[in-house]
Amino acid sequence: MTEVTNHVSNWRTLQTLHTDEWNQLIDVNIKGVLNGIATALPQMRKQCAGHIINISSIAAHGINVGGAVYSVTKAAVNMISETLRQEEAVAGSNVRVSIVPGAIVTELT
Repeated sequence: MTEVTNHVSNWRTLQTLHTDEWNQLIDVNIKGVLNGIATALPQMRKQCAGHIINISSIAAHGINVGGAVYSVTKAAVNMISETLRQEEAVAGSNVRVSIVPGAIVTELT
């Protein structure tokens, strides 16, 4: 089983214009998920089995002051995961996709 965990969290209002942090959120929380899928999916399809688990957040479902970019990236994780789940179901690949909310403490949080 391959597991890839991608998560970055920074809580700042948009007016602070911390574009470097926005880019880091997008790079890790969106591009990281896509790159993880690109790495794992071919092998999972080849072996006709696998389970991709993406970490999301309840912040993807609501608005929080200071959390706009973070919330958007986690909503993207939800959409990417659900789309992949449906695509793999149609393909009959036996690759499972799950989205789980969670908090991960890293040097970036």
